[in-house]
Amino acid sequence: MKKALLFISFFLIVSAACDLSVTVVPTSNPVALPTNTSTPATPVIEATFIPAATLPSAFDGAEVAVDPLHIVISPALASGARGTQFTRVEGQDLPYFELTPGHTVLRLEGYLLQNKFHEPQIYVYPAQEYAEMVPPAFENIHRLNNILYDPNAPISIDQLPTVPFFNAAQVFASNVQVISFQNGRGVRFLTEYAQYAAPVNNHELIYHFQGLTGDGAYYIIAILPISMPALVETGDIAATLPTGGIAYPDISNPNSDFPGYYAAVTNLLNNTTPDVFTPDLTQLDQLIQSMRIAQ
Repeated sequence: MKKALLFISFFLIVSAACDLSVTVVPTSNPVALPTNTSTPATPVIEATFIPAATLPSAFDGAEVAVDPLHIVISPALASGARGTQFTRVEGQDLPYFELTPGHTVLRLEGYLLQNKFHEPQIYVYPAQEYAEMVPPAFENIHRLNNILYDPNAPISIDQLPTVPFFNAAQVFASNVQVISFQNGRGVRFLTEYAQYAAPVNNHELIYHFQGLTGDGAYYIIAILPISMPALVETGDIAATLPTGGIAYPDISNPNSDFPGYYAAVTNLLNNTTPDVFTPDLTQLDQLIQSMRIAQ
């Protein structure tokens, strides 16, 4: 059975949306990033390249901004970025995954992994407006708030936030960790979305982050492809199992242990060092940690 995800085509140029590319190049001698940046009275609707002189010392790369999102992209991770802002879309006859109060999207171009099921993208929504408009957004922001309220509590997959504009479920979650960015916090984990008990594979595996700014004003979703050598390359049940991989259960056997399969894959990924992943798990964490939402 082939999975099908419904999601907004964020990178079509639409009325009142601006789309602009920037190129990431290596930088040297970065200095501290200013922390008291205010949002201009008239919203900026284009992606801009920020000179190296404003980069935070903890991160190596180029800062890219498509207001309100500012983030430092390492040239080892991506060669550029395309930022787009979208205006409000509403209507009783529209499906929930097409509704938006207006949002910002940043797509990483020349990303380290190519031709994966998901594009490497970061979305920024006004949290309260999105929650009021889209019930799945309300539910997932609520889940996120619960995690951030007590980040040391055990977290089950049913308690993790999901992507509000996907019509599929997370089949597993590993490497769950609460991390901070420049003016907020969130949770990151590795997961895969499907409409059935799909094999965990490198074509569809993602590093998934959801976060909120400290004042709760903005809701951030990051979807970044990631791979690991012991996983099969595709969701084909006949795909070759790499050395050290976990065999997918016989889908024709009603007694197959799918929960056991996902538990074993989760354990495998949880015990894999960050540098074994592509991109390096630490590299993706640093991308998220560099993020700042201008307010």
